[in-house]
Amino acid sequence: MTVWWPLPKGLDAVLLPAGEWWDAVRVPAYLGEGVLTRLGSASGAVIRDPYGSRLYWLVEPESAQGWSFCEFAAVQVLGEASWVTVPPSSRLHPPGPHWAVPCTPAGSLTPTAALQAALHATITQNLGPRPRPAAPQQAAPTQAAPTQERG
Repeated sequence: MTVWWPLPKGLDAVLLPAGEWWDAVRVPAYLGEGVLTRLGSASGAVIRDPYGSRLYWLVEPESAQGWSFCEFAAVQVLGEASWVTVPPSSRLHPPGPHWAVPCTPAGSLTPTAALQAALHATITQNLGPRPRPAAPQQAAPTQAAPTQERG
C-alpha cells in the first residue's frame, strides 16, 4: 500500500486541505506526548508543530466528527474547510513542523477509536475526570386548584 495523498517534496512544508484525504486531530503538546505513549505502534503519522506546541494526528475523513472533550483540553478536529501545514516526508526534526511519527508506505492514518480512547485516558489523567451533566429532575406533580361552578 502506498500513501495516496500528495506528500510535499523538497525542503518546505506546505498547506494541504483537511477533509479530502484525511482529517487532522490537533492536540496540545502537553497532552499529545501522553497520547503518543499510549498509542505506541498503533499510531499513524503525527505532525509536530513546535511553534504552536501542537501535535496533529491524521485520521479517516469525518471519522472524528462529533468528538467531545473537556474544552480545557483544547483538542480540535480539523476537517473540511481547514488547512494543515504538512512537512516533507524527509523532515523528522526541527526547525519547523516535522514528523513526530513519519508517514510510511504502509499507512499514515491512525485508527480513530484508538486515538479517541488514548485522548480520553490522557485528558482524564492530566485534567481529571470530566463531570457528567446532572440528570434533569422531574418536577413533582401539582394538583390543580379546585374550580367553583356557578349556578
